[in-house]
Order: sequence, then C-alpha cells, then structure tokens
Amino acid sequence: MAYQKRYPFFLLFSVGILIGCGRKLAPEPPLQVLPARVEPVRLSQEGSDVVLRFPYPSKTNGGETLTNLTGVTVYRELIGAREGAKPPELPKDAAARALDEKGFRARAEAIQKLTRTEVDEATVGPDVVVRDPLEPLYREGRIGRVLLRYGVTATRDRKKASELSPLVALLPRVPPDRPLGVVPTVEETRVCLDWSAPVAMLDGTRPAKVAGYAIYRRDAGDEEYEDRPLGVTIGATTYVDTTVVPDRKYAYTVRAAPVAELPLILGPASDEVAVSTADVFPPAPPDGVLVLAEAGGTRLVWNPSLAGDLASYRVYRREDGAWKRIAQDLKDPVYFDAGVQAKEYGVTAVDKSGNESAIGTAK
Repeated sequence: MAYQKRYPFFLLFSVGILIGCGRKLAPEPPLQVLPARVEPVRLSQEGSDVVLRFPYPSKTNGGETLTNLTGVTVYRELIGAREGAKPPELPKDAAARALDEKGFRARAEAIQKLTRTEVDEATVGPDVVVRDPLEPLYREGRIGRVLLRYGVTATRDRKKASELSPLVALLPRVPPDRPLGVVPTVEETRVCLDWSAPVAMLDGTRPAKVAGYAIYRRDAGDEEYEDRPLGVTIGATTYVDTTVVPDRKYAYTVRAAPVAELPLILGPASDEVAVSTADVFPPAPPDGVLVLAEAGGTRLVWNPSLAGDLASYRVYRREDGAWKRIAQDLKDPVYFDAGVQAKEYGVTAVDKSGNESAIGTAK
C-alpha cells in the first residue's frame, strides 16, 4: 500500500486563508468633497426684480466646514404659462425628481455667476441675496405669461459644484408703483400710518390695480428690513402698529401688491419715514380731588392715577392768582397741608419720563 502523506487540518486551513488574502478587491473611489446642497431657496418679487435668498454656503456634503468656496451660480428656466397659473410642485418621487432636474439643467441658462467676493458682498445676515431684473421681460411683454423657475449651485476649487438646489418658481406680475405720501402719527402706545395709493402700475398703465399693502418696519440701527412684513392691510391705506416700544427710533416703508395672495407680489417701496417713540405724552390729570378742612390744616385726597408709567404726584396751592407748588414726589393720592386753610388746590400726575399732567382741581 502506497504511503499517503497527510497534512494536519489546521495547516490546510491556514494555506486557504493565505490564498484568499492574496485576492485583490476593486478599489472604491474616494468620496469627493463638494459644497453641500444650497437650501432652502426663497423667492419673492420686489418691484421689477425677482429676489432669491438662500443660506451662505458654509458646509460640505459631508457636513464639515466648507473651505475654498469659489462662487455661486444661479440658473433660470422660462416656462410658458397662462395668467394666474400656479408654479409646478416638485415631484416627491426621487427618480421623477432626478428626471425633472435633468430637464431643468438642459433648458435653463446660468443668469448669474457670482465669484466668492461677489457672494460675500451679496450676503445680508446669514443669507445671500441675489436679484434677477425683470426689465427685459417687461419690454418683451412676457410678464404674466411665463413662469420663472430657479436653481442654485455652489462651487469650491472652481470646478467642484454642489448638487442642484431644490427648484423654486413663481409667476411674475406687473406690480403697482410705489405708494405716496406716507404720514406717521405717533401716539402714546402706537404709531398710525396713512398713505396715498399709487397712481399707476410699474409699466405705466393706469389706473393702478392694488389689492393690498405690506408694511415694513426696522429699528433705526438696522441696515435692512426683514423679509417678512410687519403687517398686511387689504383694501385700506392706513395701518396701526401697536407693537412699538417706548423710547425707540424706527423707520417704516409701504409696498403695494396687485393681488391678495401669497407669496406677496410687491411693487417698489415708498419713501421711508422715520419715527421716534420717545415718551412726550403726559398722564391724564388726577380727578376726584377733594379739599377737606380739618383742625390744624387742610387735607387733600384724589383718585389714583391709572397711568401705567406713573412716577409721582405734585400738589399746588393758589396764591395771589397763581399756582404755587407746595409738594412733589408723592407716591400716595393724599396730602395734608399743615397750618393752612386755603380754598383752592390742584394736583398733577408725573410719569417716569418726567411728563407732567394738567392740573386737576376740586369740583
């Protein structure tokens, strides 16, 4: 019988492992570091411009801090539409969305290519603000007959572009011209604004068609108005701002809209008006003043003032036909004029800003 050489099992197993380890796997491509997708992109029409607002590109597609940002590109597609058409909704299915974006890229044109410096200059707060002028479409008579659809990409190292942003669209309209003659009236707890309606649409047609107005307010120290209006009024040329804070300086502007629907289609802003809410309003004079003659003097009592910013009271006595102040900084609505039996007294209320009321007297 021929001798058969046998090898231990563990040795055969080890050889198999070594043979398996020698097999080469296909290398995976390294993840390309791109800017993160720009989102959200917000659209509005401001006068004869479409305004895009989107966050400043600051992250990579891996969630890390973006370096070497070289620019932003804004794409626009024109879609024929009837008057009153609604912007198309984005497909919810991923495959349909990819097909929609592919078609957009094939039809859209790059209307603005901003360098890093231009992106920095266009940044207001956390957002980049890009304006797309509509004058060419006005001249071609296409306003109201085309939908405008936009997409945005960010680029690093000149050629590494992000995914296309979610597509956003609007149907531009001819807005009214600017409202005229905004007049503010400052009262103790509010600011009332009145203005005149525009006389024409922005393309010169008359009369102006206005459905409502958007009112904007900013603190005097702020450079820009917020995107969202302070308030909207429909069918009226007046607005009352009850949210003002005392001793502040504000600026207001008003813009007209041709239709009462969102998002607002707004014409150019009215001339700005400055307002100060410095407290120059005295409290109401105290009422219910009683003059009571008592042994040893005269006692005065009156109804407490209802002023929310009341600081104190002052008491006056008539002498030789003139009022003479005899007491101040009183906290309670009572005073005793010791040793005097006068007939005519008056009381005033003083607020925390030092405004003094008219004199309240006994009746």
